[in-house]
Amino acid sequence: MKINTKHYIWLSYKRGVSDNPLPYVSYTHRYLQFQKMKFELKHINDLTPTDFIKHNIWVQYYSGDEIDFIEEEGYDRKEVESKLEKVNWSDEYWFKSLTTRAVTPYMFTRYYAQFELPNKKIIDGYIEYTEYSGIQNYCLYVDGEFIGLNIHHSDMNQEDEMKLKYKLSLNELYPMIVKCSSNIELNEIFNPNKSR
Repeated sequence: MKINTKHYIWLSYKRGVSDNPLPYVSYTHRYLQFQKMKFELKHINDLTPTDFIKHNIWVQYYSGDEIDFIEEEGYDRKEVESKLEKVNWSDEYWFKSLTTRAVTPYMFTRYYAQFELPNKKIIDGYIEYTEYSGIQNYCLYVDGEFIGLNIHHSDMNQEDEMKLKYKLSLNELYPMIVKCSSNIELNEIFNPNKSR
């Protein structure tokens, strides 16, 4: 396979053996080829794990200042502006990032991730990364919804922790092992109970 060096990303993944048929993320490397992509917007409520598996990095359109970044990724500026005009420049829309940087230059980025629970079950989801605080949330996709855990304010997570325990039939949610599709720095073992 010929690699188009203009549009590829260095990605980490391996196939895992679990009850989850989706790829299990680790630090085995390979190239994924990107061809010139059309700029497409997806409403925040319409994103699913399948979107993250097909394309590992999604970015929120946040402000007009980001148009230059979007164009630098290889998207056509006129097409970008036309599509954003159709949704009234709303910040409720996300698009695929083609960046090869470990961290994007955007205000809000979501990276495909998988979370291994204490019972060894693997759940798909994403890591939300913000320009102002780095990793902000771990979000697990359970029963058709993303349920988020704020990693900076674990006291805010009690309701969502209870919901996850109930939906997943777990007595304990932590520690969980976190694997990300990008090389952003993170602690692979998430256990906020250690600091409580």
